[in-house]
Amino acid sequence: MKALWQLWRLPFRQMAVGAVLLQLAWLAGAVLLGCVPATDASLAGVAAMLFAFGAWFWFTLLGMCLRGLCRPESFLLPGFRQRLARMGALQVAQWVLLPTLAALVLGVPHALLGGAGLLLLAAIGLAASSARYISLVVWGVFMLAGWQPGLAGAAVKVLIASAWAVPLALLLAVLVASLGLRPLLRIEDRETDSSPLENAQLGRARARNLDGTPARRGKLGQRTGAIFDGTSQRAMEQALARYRAKPGWHLRTVLVRRLLLPHDNPQAIALRLLMVAAIVTFYVVAVMHRQRFNAAVVGAYAILLGLARFPQLGRGMRQMRPNLADLYLTLAPPTRTDYQQTLLDALVVLVPITVLSTVAYTGLGIVLTHAAEPARMLLAGAIVSVGASLTALAVHLVGPESGFGRGVVDVVVTVGAMAVYWGGYWLLGALGLTIGGGLLLLVTLGFGLGVWSSARREYLRRPPCFDAPLAG
Repeated sequence: MKALWQLWRLPFRQMAVGAVLLQLAWLAGAVLLGCVPATDASLAGVAAMLFAFGAWFWFTLLGMCLRGLCRPESFLLPGFRQRLARMGALQVAQWVLLPTLAALVLGVPHALLGGAGLLLLAAIGLAASSARYISLVVWGVFMLAGWQPGLAGAAVKVLIASAWAVPLALLLAVLVASLGLRPLLRIEDRETDSSPLENAQLGRARARNLDGTPARRGKLGQRTGAIFDGTSQRAMEQALARYRAKPGWHLRTVLVRRLLLPHDNPQAIALRLLMVAAIVTFYVVAVMHRQRFNAAVVGAYAILLGLARFPQLGRGMRQMRPNLADLYLTLAPPTRTDYQQTLLDALVVLVPITVLSTVAYTGLGIVLTHAAEPARMLLAGAIVSVGASLTALAVHLVGPESGFGRGVVDVVVTVGAMAVYWGGYWLLGALGLTIGGGLLLLVTLGFGLGVWSSARREYLRRPPCFDAPLAG
């Protein structure tokens, strides 16, 4: 019982606030289901929504915990699989069996179908956190439903009225759960860790367990990662060959850049833009083609995507501190300031990369949405991204050490950049592209360069730090 209790408490240890909120959602659903009459369909529907929401996210949280728990050494524990099975049975009893039995006793319509649906949602949540292709399939189903809402609604009505709905949902739940549990229960080598400075849009740097260890990836993720790793390897070999042929300050900076930013070489940037373009195009064509919205939103979203690179830079530079000691010894700089300057010269390339990405995403959005004022959107996005990327790079290099402080800085910079974009977009419309663009460039570039100059002086003043970051 002690092991079972510890397993049940695992979500509370990993994400205490989320686990408590989900358990409160279950309790609220149980109270509503037990206190309202069976004829009150509205309150019974609210209870069903609470159970459905809670089951989906609770089992998603369980899957995230299991990703870190199911390591090869864990299977050496006596009765590990049996205890996992008992814990799973306990969770299914709480989230599926008890609400279903209560609904049957109270005479709630479609109680069995609701219980089968709860089990299916729980299985999808569990599988989506371990087998990422399940998430893609679910995302695709929802997109198709948004593409043809009338057909989706008719299909749901037919399923509800069919006698095969309950067994079909149960079989599908068993299939999805088995697909999600199979990679977790398979004993295999741990995934190779990725660079902390790897671009977040590649997805691999975010694919981590709650304890920070690399998560297992599927075949598609492994092949995609291998392609990007191949580009970084070729870029490193080319930079090393050029440096050996003609050593110099510039080529040394390029070599350090290839080491610190492995997936920010030209080939990887082009591949990343193509991947994002394919996903965005599919989403807009499949889902957003029926909806009317202001095309200028595309520029704000492009800035948001571009700035998403810098929070990871701040976290990655802190995680890499012990490893940067080797780089310091290899470079053997005359002074500490020379070493800090080398890092700044290597990392400042993220500014033009961000501007290029923002302009590319904005251009793609203009084509897909048939924007009425493409030049206005492109000019506003390009100008704002220059100042915003300089500011983001500066504050994440010398910003706060704590996770909370970095989160606040990230929110302030992102919200501020999007607000400046909307203000600049209005300014270009009011004063024209030439006068408005010049004024916007003067304000944003002046602010960005001012923040960057101050942060640069502070970064050069600080001594190199090679201590492992504190937790948080």
